[in-house]
Amino acid sequence: MKNIILILLLAISFQSFGQNNYRIEKCIWNYSKPSEYISRVDNFEKDVKTGEEYIKKQKEDGVTVSTDDKILFSIAKTDSLQMNIVLASYKDNGNIERFTLKGYAEKLGEYFKVNPKNDDPKIIVTVNVNELLIDETKFYLIRKTINYTEQNYSYSSDYYVSEIQGKEFSIAVVYDNDADKLKIEKSILESTFE
Repeated sequence: MKNIILILLLAISFQSFGQNNYRIEKCIWNYSKPSEYISRVDNFEKDVKTGEEYIKKQKEDGVTVSTDDKILFSIAKTDSLQMNIVLASYKDNGNIERFTLKGYAEKLGEYFKVNPKNDDPKIIVTVNVNELLIDETKFYLIRKTINYTEQNYSYSSDYYVSEIQGKEFSIAVVYDNDADKLKIEKSILESTFE
């Protein structure tokens, strides 16, 4: 009997190994990062300010900039600097209240189609907006793929967005190969909310 209990405890501990819990207001998000991914040390304050300035310059559609962003984590593949990264955060949900979650996701999709501005015909940009469920929570996935035809190179950026506990919760992902795409996607789709 002791051996059965020990085996059960070991199985539970192995299952939860690598899993982290993140608080979004009163909700707990359980997430396990993909293998070969490590936490990054970033200067988030500088990145957020740069992003806010860029949006203010580009803003023409009434989308507002949040002032209460909370970065939950930033992870990257161990051998990567700019690709194969994941960033999770939450902030004020003013845009979701203004446009609805679906409307906001569609606005983001339109924004991603034209920004940053690029008139180079050798670069093909595609953007798709799809609804999906993650642990019974409705999300919208905005996927932007940039294909550099002359260099035979492409990369994608995914933006998962939902409203959780009255906050805009998002997961931003950038990857440049199918193996990392599948690892990251699996880690996100298998995450849970309590």
